[in-house]
Amino acid sequence: MSKTSALLDLVAAQREQMKVVLALLIASGLMLALAIPFVEPGDKAFPILVIDVVLVAVGFVTFSALYWYTTKREMDD
Repeated sequence: MSKTSALLDLVAAQREQMKVVLALLIASGLMLALAIPFVEPGDKAFPILVIDVVLVAVGFVTFSALYWYTTKREMDD
């Protein structure tokens, strides 16, 4: 068994917890969407908003892809 296969087995075992993480990322994205109209470029909070948007977007894409892959992998087995 390769290291990659062992790592994917560990990730697949946490598939149910990924739903919770995805729900939290969606809620964070909605809260960020509500904050965007109140922050303008040049404000002190603008860099933090940009960093938060990037982190939430990358997290959502990563966990969505992992959840999709683990679901597909379980269906193939």
